[in-house]
Amino acid sequence: MSVPSQKVSQKFEESNQEQKDAIEALLEGWEGRHEFIFPVVDGPPGTGKTRVGVLAASKYALEDNKQQIAYLTYTNEAAEKAKEEFFNLGWDSKAVIRLTANQSERDWEKGIIGCSSDLKSLTDPDEQRRIREAPILISTLYGSGRIFKVHSHPLIIVDEFSQVSPSLYFSTLSKITTSEYNPSGYALLGDPNQLPVITSQPLLRPNIGRFVFQRKNYNPHHLILQYRMHEKICGMVNSLREALLARPPLESHQSVRTRTLTDPSLGYIWNPNKCSADFQDILDPKNPCVVINTDNLPNQEERTFGKSVCYQEEAQLIVNIANEMVRSYKDKNGEPLWPIILSPYNAQREIIQRYFQENQELRRQCLTIFKAQGREYPCVIISFTRKNDGKEIGFLGETFEGASVAGEIGMRAQTYVACSRAQGKLIILLSFKTFRGHRDYDFLLEKAQDNALMVNAKPEWVNIND
Repeated sequence: MSVPSQKVSQKFEESNQEQKDAIEALLEGWEGRHEFIFPVVDGPPGTGKTRVGVLAASKYALEDNKQQIAYLTYTNEAAEKAKEEFFNLGWDSKAVIRLTANQSERDWEKGIIGCSSDLKSLTDPDEQRRIREAPILISTLYGSGRIFKVHSHPLIIVDEFSQVSPSLYFSTLSKITTSEYNPSGYALLGDPNQLPVITSQPLLRPNIGRFVFQRKNYNPHHLILQYRMHEKICGMVNSLREALLARPPLESHQSVRTRTLTDPSLGYIWNPNKCSADFQDILDPKNPCVVINTDNLPNQEERTFGKSVCYQEEAQLIVNIANEMVRSYKDKNGEPLWPIILSPYNAQREIIQRYFQENQELRRQCLTIFKAQGREYPCVIISFTRKNDGKEIGFLGETFEGASVAGEIGMRAQTYVACSRAQGKLIILLSFKTFRGHRDYDFLLEKAQDNALMVNAKPEWVNIND
């Protein structure tokens, strides 16, 4: 038995029942017992949807002796992550190749080949032969034409469909028809409740998963056991899923249920003596989820020239918390814990970065929520930024055209995505007075009473590290 065959069998047996059912459904495709034309796997954060896709593709290549899989993702980063998952199963660069548009990126040992869309930049016939013979080709949907130039009958797996619009999906399929190739099947993996397609036209935002669900009464294969978040963080995420009418709720696997930052699997050591007394409860690993009410901080949000929003006092408090965390948490090698700092507003992120002028590493930890999607981090700090007398939260409470709470979730998904990035520590800063009365945050704050340490920020906290 080959190395991939052994590891694929082992990983399949280690999978939970929902994952196994999803894998089998992907293998059955449209020839299975299901009435729908192709299987859809609903995989919320941390449930292993990429694992399901990679295992299904591997079993398809090994067991059925079918040699063509097109594994498509929305981003290059997701494509690289999928390639590494295949390599972890024992596949090598002869069997798994990621095709990109960057022609300077060509490394056969790493399985990354940049080439023109028509493959004519690969002037060596042996290079084209190697790509044709590789059973598993990976690319973004935008670059999928490269795969269909050489694979005549692929199983098409689309990973993380939340960012894939119906138009992008069907234009991808059109590349097959124009090249006179017929796929052997299709499958979609993703979470329909994550961030929407980026477009200025709200009607184009529903992703291909929601497009499918709206047109046929189809129950996707649900993955509900998550392997990322402490159970209290998972409880907060479930409150947002409930607000978004996403079912069923997530469950926490025993390996992460009580995992904090100081658990051996995350591997950090906390020294409370190096932490200011004001922040010890906030940073204590025994409090995996902390919600800080910024109502008592001075001043309010401001509009920037580019019409983004910032709140300087909240930004300064986050900087102080992050600095305290870097001082008091170390890993076994003495390296600090670098918390990831997220905000839905670019202006807020830029202000926080300016406060970190002398710490380039912390500057790099400041990300937009879009950038963080698809990733996980030991510790996440979120600045929701809004603080005003009118209780206005903009796109964070968005619904389309007066739709009910059951309507398209739009940019409201930023909250859900941001909270679900955290593994062992989640710190949320928001103004209760501003956010209360908005459905998602009412659910979040109600659940926080049982799952989080609730703290009222003190005005003097924004000056501690001045």
